[in-house]
This record gives sequence, structure tokens and C-alpha cells, in this order.
Amino acid sequence: MEELQHPTRESTFSATHLERSRSPGLVIRRDIAEAYHDLLGDQTVNGRWVNVADLIVSLTREFGPAFAGVLGARREFLHRVGTGKALHRFAVSDEVVEDVDGNTWTVAEIRQGMIDRLSNKNTPWRWSLNEAIPVPSEVKKPGLQGTGPFDDLGMAMGALNAGGYGATSWMADWEDAGNDKADKLYLAWRNLKELLGGKWDGKIYHHPGKNKDYQITVPRKNWPVIFHRVPGIHLRNRQIALDGAQVPAIIPALVIHTLNNYDAQKKNGSGIYFYVPKIETSIEALLVAKILKAIEEAIGVPRGTIKIEMLNERARYAANQELIMWVLRERLAGPNVGRWDYINSRIEMLKDQPEGVFPDPHTVGMTDPTMTDYTRRNALLTALVGGFPVGGMSAVMKNPKSPKEVNERAVRSIWFDKLRERLTGFMTIDGKPFDLYRQSWAATTEEEYVRAGAEPLQAEGDDLVELVGRLHDDEKMRLQALGLLDKNGRIVRAVFSKTDLSPEKLFSVKAWDHLFRRPEGPVTEKGLRYAIYMASEYMFQQLNGNNAAAIDDYLSGTRLMNDFATYEIFWHWLWTALHHGVKLTEDGESTKKGDRVTKKLIGRLLDERGMAVTEYFAQQDREGVRSRFDRRFAPITMDILRRQLGHPRWIMYGSRVLLSVVEAGETERKQILDAVFSGSREEVADRVKKGDWPSGILTAYDFVGDIFSPVEKAPKKAKHKNEKKIHGA
Repeated sequence: MEELQHPTRESTFSATHLERSRSPGLVIRRDIAEAYHDLLGDQTVNGRWVNVADLIVSLTREFGPAFAGVLGARREFLHRVGTGKALHRFAVSDEVVEDVDGNTWTVAEIRQGMIDRLSNKNTPWRWSLNEAIPVPSEVKKPGLQGTGPFDDLGMAMGALNAGGYGATSWMADWEDAGNDKADKLYLAWRNLKELLGGKWDGKIYHHPGKNKDYQITVPRKNWPVIFHRVPGIHLRNRQIALDGAQVPAIIPALVIHTLNNYDAQKKNGSGIYFYVPKIETSIEALLVAKILKAIEEAIGVPRGTIKIEMLNERARYAANQELIMWVLRERLAGPNVGRWDYINSRIEMLKDQPEGVFPDPHTVGMTDPTMTDYTRRNALLTALVGGFPVGGMSAVMKNPKSPKEVNERAVRSIWFDKLRERLTGFMTIDGKPFDLYRQSWAATTEEEYVRAGAEPLQAEGDDLVELVGRLHDDEKMRLQALGLLDKNGRIVRAVFSKTDLSPEKLFSVKAWDHLFRRPEGPVTEKGLRYAIYMASEYMFQQLNGNNAAAIDDYLSGTRLMNDFATYEIFWHWLWTALHHGVKLTEDGESTKKGDRVTKKLIGRLLDERGMAVTEYFAQQDREGVRSRFDRRFAPITMDILRRQLGHPRWIMYGSRVLLSVVEAGETERKQILDAVFSGSREEVADRVKKGDWPSGILTAYDFVGDIFSPVEKAPKKAKHKNEKKIHGA
């Protein structure tokens, strides 16, 4: 696509130029620069003139090398684990952690400071979250957090209306469920700006694609509190480049939302709030902290004005939670239970161990004991420093094609899920009672569903006891097995004494095993078939431009909301099962207990899936059904999945493969796939050097593999006292 060189400061403002930019080297894709100049140019923010494009450039120049450093460290760590030179573990007590001001504490000091705060001891190491600027009360109001993309204005209005029946906050998603195909990221930013700025108050929006009218029906005071989920640090913005390289996607996301919406949100009595995903170490957290500090300085607001919540969705985040919270202590409200990516990252954590292959992923739910340990620990560590933990996503949805009783089960499912989560947050910590999970996620605005999920989170006192009394016998037994109810059906608080809270116990080998042990469960042909179905269904919809995919669950009859995270779970699990040749634990449709997962078996199951899709389309033709998706992507989907599963190297984010080809033509797509799944970078570079492939093919290879040019340097390491080892370095 033709690109537009970003103009200089002297350029006049027009539909194709961004006003007053002083940024040579910045290139914005022409269609974005022309259509969304209002988002990318000068903004009045807190009484200051700030240019969006200029701030993106300055932050990218300042922090670009740090992105190369932390992502290179991720790649190197996985390599060292795979070669037996490193282990997943809690941080060692004498390792050093740096904060945004260059202060350095040891891991032991950070952990002791958490206990000192709980015990109300006035020590040099005592610390807590948000001491200078408290988290606004609106952020902590009990109820559901809705999530979803904002590129569809009708859906965005529906999200706001959900505030009238239980959605107390809404996470507008620019990451796993967001979409950077065509102009969707920028359309979503414009929708958000117009909604927050009041353009659609009292007005009707006619959706041209759905031929349906939408309107905001709840007063602004009842709107959900808006969070903006930014892309993870592993993603790049495909429409904005600086000095020939795509900018880190998180930087435009943070800048565009803050500069375009700070004044409107202040007028609305709210603030700028972000969700930050997929952070794994304290050094990665420090990078985010520095960027947010720089943005606050650019708009002239005190440190900690911008608040964030984080997704505790990577196993390494859970292992480093106390350190990440300390680094971000000036602005972190609390971490969310990012259950999907967490399961995926646990599959990754055990990927090098044949005995570590996970059971069928669809059997590992939130009632698995290891997931309860994770949910409880997330809340416990957050409570020690005065934070606000948030529950996880409930993916089960109603299916309009299913019988009434199936959809009633879907509604019951979210009610039970949120009740279980609420009870998991009931604790007694050093003699003090805590009720920690008062918010949790849902992925739909459907009223009956939202009301059902909000009820357990908003219930108080005797009302909560009454909800427990409405449990079915099988539900009660599941909660009793988790220790959340006693044999008489009464609520049981988890009790943590002072001894339990010692760093030696909280970060012991026993605590690690409780958190990260392999879940119990089968590995079956049924699970292989289901994983292929779910992965390919999502890939097909993503390549069609839909990152938030409602997929029919043929096992239950309900629908499941899927995004990149669920896709990563299923294909990564298939990869581990195949590469370790794991034994099946029971007879299947075409296999016997004890059979190995082989390339031949996976190939046959992929072939059968492809034939099933062909027959599905043929049946649609016979019935005269017109699909909203482009069928041409079906064989492409199966080709990519087959390549992924057969590739000898672990690919941390398959999503980056899909993002690399989503807008590519046939020739370019084949070149990218041939490169990504080739033997080595040298092989790809040689093909580019010879002129067989354009330079962009090597760029795609490097993006998928977190490879950066040698001139990009890692961030400086902190120094402390006797030069102890730097955590995460």
C-alpha cells in the first residue's frame, strides 16, 4: 500500500497532513494519515498543546532499544530453559529490582516490605500501591468488567448500555480481541473519542452493515468505567513506522488514548485507565512504568495520575508478581486473573518436558485445583500491598441455534463462575477478614447474562449466603472439593497466619509446585480433534478480520468467546503433544489407549478437519446460505496450522504469524510463511540478499521470532550496593 512520508513542522494542516509535526523519519500509512488526522495531530491536553505524532516519535526513539532488550531477553530465556541452562523459578532473594526513579531494592527487601505493610510496621522497606494518588473509587465498584473491541460503534454503545444492568467497568480491547486489519484500530479510537466526548449523547446510530439502530440509553453517571487495553510489548504497529521500523504497538495506544481523551474524561469525572497485558518480569514492567511517566510529564500531570490494571496472564508474571507490583506501585490498581493466556503460558513453561504435556485443554477449567491456587495467590499478594484484584473471563455464551435449556446452562455457567471467584477471594490474613474479588470479566453485553454474572459480585452479607443456598448439588460438590464450602455448605475462608505469610513460605518450592504443577487429566483423540477445531475456527475468522470470535462449542452446544489467547492454547498444546509423541490415555474414535501422537495421526486429523469444512460450505450452498466470511481463507488456515504444528521450533506467539499475513497478497503470504517456517534466519536473509524475496519478508521473520538488529541495545542494568544479580536480566 502507498505510504505517506510524515510532513515537517512547516506543513499546513489538511486531510492528508498532520499539523506541526517535527518528526523526520516517521511514516504513516496513507489511508490512516488521511482518514484519522484528527487523532494523530495536535491536541489540547490539560491546557497544553501536545502533538500526538511527535510524542509517539520521541517515546519510540527513547525506549525503542529497551523493547529490543526485554524481548530479546524473553527469547534467550526460553532458549536457555530449552537447553537445560536455566529454570523457571521464583526470584532469588539477593537479586536486585529497579524502579522508575532508579531506586534499587533487593527481592528480599521488597518481600519484607509487603509483610511490614500488612503488620503496620514502620520500616524503611514498607510499601504499598498508590500511596501518593489513590485509585478512584469508581474503579473499585463491585460488578462485571465487560471486554471487547470498539471498532463497531453499535457494539461500543451496547457496552456502555451494559452499565445499566451490572457492568461497572468496560475494557475496550486493542490487543487479543482488538483488530489491526485495515483501519480498525483507528476506527475504534475514533469511536471511543466520540463516545467519551459526547458526540453520540441523545443520538441514534444506524449501523449500515446490520441495518439496525443503536443508541446510548443509560445516563453517563451509570456508564461502565472505561479501561483501554493496549497491545502487549511483543506487538508492533503495522501502520506507523519510524526510521524504517514499525513502532512498538503499545506506544501509539497509550499516546492516542491519553492525548485524545484526557480532557473529556476529566470533564466526565473519570480518568485515563489502561489494562496492560502480557508482562512477565520486573524489567518489562519498568519499561511500561517509564513510558507512562514520560506521558504524564508531557501533559503536565502528577506522577500516578494515569492508573492501570494488569493481566496476571503469564506464568512468569505469577512467579514475579510481587516484583512487578513494586515497580508499578505508583499507578497499579491491581492484577486481573488472565486465565486463558495463563493456561497457554503454563503449557509453554512445561513444553520441554515430555511428562509435562498438559491434559486436553478443554478439561482444564477454573475448578482445577491449580487454577484455584493461582486465583487465590493473585488476590493474596495484591491484598498484602492494598491493591484491588480482579477476576477472570467467563467465555461461555448463549447460542441462538441451541435449545432453551442449553442457553439456560450458559447463563447458569457465568453465575456459578463468578460465585466461585467471589468465594475464592474470601480470606483471613493475619487475623483480618478480606473479601477480595468484587469484579470479574465477561465477554458479552447480553442483559440476562450480564445480570447473572454481576449478582454474586454485588451481593452483600446475607444475600451472598442466600446465593450459596441456591447452588445445585453438583455445583456445591465442586466448591467443596476446592475448599470454598464445608460439608454443610457454609462458606469457608482461606486462612493465612503470620507464619504462612513469611517470604520463606510464600516463595518456597512447595508454593511453586502448588502453583505450577501439571494439572491432572487425560490426553485423548477427542481432545486433539477439539483443539484442531477450535484453533482452525479462530484462525479462519481472524484472517477474515474478526479477532473476537464467537465459536460454536459442539461439545456443550453453547458458544465460546475466543480471541488470540484461546487460539494460542489449542495450537501450542497440539505442538507439545506431537513433538513429545505423548501417549493417549483412553480409546478414541480411531485410536487406542497407549497410541502415540504422531505426525501421521495429526496429519490425518487435519485432513479430516479440512474435509469437514469443505462439506460444511457445500451444505451452505445447498441451503442457499450466504456466509459473512471469505471461504478462500479456509485452505490458507489449514496450511498455516499444518506448518505450525510441524515446525521444529517453538513459536511464542502464533498470533504474530497471523498478523504478518492477514493483509498480504497470495505471493507475499507464501513468501512470509516459507520464511517463518524455514530452517534459519540466515537462510531467509540469503534469499532476501539474492533478491528472491523483498526485505519485508525478513522483517516478518524477525517480528515472529523477537529478533532485533545488533545496533539495538538492551536497557541499562541497575546497580545496587555490591553489584548483586539483576532480576530478569
